[in-house]
Amino acid sequence: MKIPLKHLFLLRPVIAFFLVLLPAYSSAIVNMDRLHFQQEKDTFKADLDFKVSGSSGNTNTSKIVFNSQLSWQQEKSIHIAILGYQYGESNALTNINKAFAHYRYIYRAGSSYDWEVFTQLENNEFTRLSYRALLGTGLRFNLSDSEQHQAFAGVGAFASREKIKQTAGLTDAGIEELSRANLYLLSKYRVSDTMSISNVLYYQPRLDWPGDLRALYKGKLDFKINSKLSFRVSLDIEFDSQPSQTIKTTDILYTTGLLLSF
Repeated sequence: MKIPLKHLFLLRPVIAFFLVLLPAYSSAIVNMDRLHFQQEKDTFKADLDFKVSGSSGNTNTSKIVFNSQLSWQQEKSIHIAILGYQYGESNALTNINKAFAHYRYIYRAGSSYDWEVFTQLENNEFTRLSYRALLGTGLRFNLSDSEQHQAFAGVGAFASREKIKQTAGLTDAGIEELSRANLYLLSKYRVSDTMSISNVLYYQPRLDWPGDLRALYKGKLDFKINSKLSFRVSLDIEFDSQPSQTIKTTDILYTTGLLLSF
């Protein structure tokens, strides 16, 4: 595909935008692009993102990445389901194995704010997380909801239960139940008819110990190829101030690929 020259010029401020965000947000839960109320009622939309890669010879590797986002919109409510899975091997040894499921219900309570309820389940073999389940609620406030730019701020809390895998020589295995605040900023900007950028930042301090906090930044840049297909560049940065023993505080993931929407 040949990208028009004018789009290359448009890309320069977008790249600068990402570079500014990287140092500022060394650290949110999910990226939710379709959480604004549109004029169309009773609509269903889906994004499917599937990647397979591998190599053989001196180095044998394989990787599978699947992400999907499904949304149902009614007159005063939105249902969002997000699923993700990643698995990878290098020389017959697993080096990535994690899964993620998130459901969110949003109800339009007023002209400038909404009520939301969400639940989530995830696991990650390489952070020793056998599972994490959570249930939460909160309010989100409409900062901008035009055709070109949507932005929201969310304030809420959730209760979670997580199990850390037993590992020889370590002492922090077991089940932990706690509550965290859930604060987020979400922004999606349409640069042109063929390009859009979205960012979400979550900040989640523990309610009884604010020094124990988690944060996550997710950024996505989409180039539309046609009405169904887009090229996507994404960046995820996760931060945990109190990770499990032997686990680093920060994880960074960047990916590129094709996105199918319908």
